Amino acid sequence: MDNFDLKKYLAEGRLLKENIDMATILSHDDYKELYIGNRAEHDASHEEEQFSDEYIIDLKPGMYHMIFWNDEGPDYNVYNSKEEYIKDSIVSFWDIDHFERKFGLTDELDAAGDNWESVFNKHIEDNLDMYYEELNKLINNSEADGDSANGVVLLQNGKVVAGEATNISRRFD
Repeated sequence: MDNFDLKKYLAEGRLLKENIDMATILSHDDYKELYIGNRAEHDASHEEEQFSDEYIIDLKPGMYHMIFWNDEGPDYNVYNSKEEYIKDSIVSFWDIDHFERKFGLTDELDAAGDNWESVFNKHIEDNLDMYYEELNKLINNSEADGDSANGVVLLQNGKVVAGEATNISRRFD
C-alpha cells in the first residue's frame, strides 16, 4: 500500500486515528511538548511533516500508558489494570512518602513494621479511585524542565486522561 492508498484508508476511517501507538518530542532543545499519535498515520504523512526517528518511541498495547519525557526524549510504562498502574507507578516513579503523608498513613505504616508494604497495598486496593485522582493531580502538575523533572501524560485506552500531549494529526493546526 503506497502513501496515497494509506491516506485514503485513513480518511475513510478504516484505520483508527485514535490508536495511539507512538510518542515523541521535537528535539533535545525543543522538548517541552509531547506529541502522540498513530505510527501508520505518521509514516503516511509527507516527509517534511514527520518527526525525527531519534526521539520516537513505539508504545506496546495496554490499558494504561504512563508516558514521561524530558530533554533526552520520552519513555513509558504500560499497564493492563488500574490497580497495576497505581501500585507500580507510585513505587517506581512517584514518591511513596507523598501518599503516606497525603492519606495520613504514617502511624499505620510505622505500626506495621516490616509488613508496611502489604498494609500500604491494601490501602491502595481499598481506595483505588482516591489514589488514581491523586496521581492525576501529580501528572497534571508535571513539567519537563531539562534538569531533573519529567513531563508526564497518562493514557487510558488510548485517550489522554491526565497531563498534556499534542496529537500528531493536529500538530500544524
